[in-house]
Amino acid sequence: MKPNLFSNATKELAQDGFFVWLLQWADPSNRGHDENLHALAQDLIRTLMDLPGDFVISKVEAGRQWQGAIDLWAEINDEFFLLIEDKTDTSEHSDQLVRYRKMAEDHYLPKQFKLRFIYLKTGNESDTLLAGVVEKGYRVFERRDILATFDRHRVANHIYSDFNEHLRNIERESSSYAVHAKLVSSWYAAQGFCKALQKIKGGDADWGYVANPTGGFLGFWYFWNGNSVFREIYIQIENAFDRGIQVVIKVADWDENIDHLYEQLEILAECGRQAGVALVKPRRFRAGATSTLAIAEDIIRADPDGLLDQAHLQASLGYLERALDRYCVMTQAAPDGNAGGS
Repeated sequence: MKPNLFSNATKELAQDGFFVWLLQWADPSNRGHDENLHALAQDLIRTLMDLPGDFVISKVEAGRQWQGAIDLWAEINDEFFLLIEDKTDTSEHSDQLVRYRKMAEDHYLPKQFKLRFIYLKTGNESDTLLAGVVEKGYRVFERRDILATFDRHRVANHIYSDFNEHLRNIERESSSYAVHAKLVSSWYAAQGFCKALQKIKGGDADWGYVANPTGGFLGFWYFWNGNSVFREIYIQIENAFDRGIQVVIKVADWDENIDHLYEQLEILAECGRQAGVALVKPRRFRAGATSTLAIAEDIIRADPDGLLDQAHLQASLGYLERALDRYCVMTQAAPDGNAGGS
């Protein structure tokens, strides 16, 4: 592929620069320089603010780092203030969204401005985290939303074209998990797999990066349960890329007696046999806040064409869920859902 500015300038500051540049094109004074780019910029503002297509934008002032904190901002028609928290591959932290919203409200509500709050995300993020963003009063605008806006326009500008292609490359890579080799080698493909599986499993399903002494992995965890031995027991998919991908049964909040793991694995493995899934001991048991009780064999595999065998995956996860349900019933299940991986 030809060199791409944004594939090299990967920091969020570079993306901030692109979006403030594009927002500034929405001001009518810039129409004469590039009518198509101006039309795209105005469309983007209307879409971000959920305004009708015939809403007249007569003035736009936009910039970065408002009050030294807020990523992107724009004043529209001396009537609206648009606050944008811009994210690539990071997530919200330090309760920043609540703080930024209050800063904007304190400054602009006395001026009778209407406020709009946007969480702009070009990477991939868990639906659970995004739901938390919405609860804080922000509208989530993801990569596909941006590309849908871009699709409505034809713009001949090298900066815009590079950013457009950069986002489409991320989208293609995130959708490439259907190729088994991609799933176990590409960060974006692995994230795309987690996002797709979260929509299927719903409920308590979540995913994210898990750091550990062996190098960390991208984890997907769901199907929380519990019994008289383990307060928490759940299914986890661990994608360690060059070290492989596996599906495990994890336990948490227990007394860390290793003998319990041997005893409970025997019961769980029999439940697995009855449900149609093989459950085996990990290379060794480790006592800790969370521990691997069992590894489920032959869950994620490639078909003869090298594609992820998704029918087999869904069926096998169903067998594993039934095995875990059976095990918890046999051992006096006391469900107490929680969230997290290790």
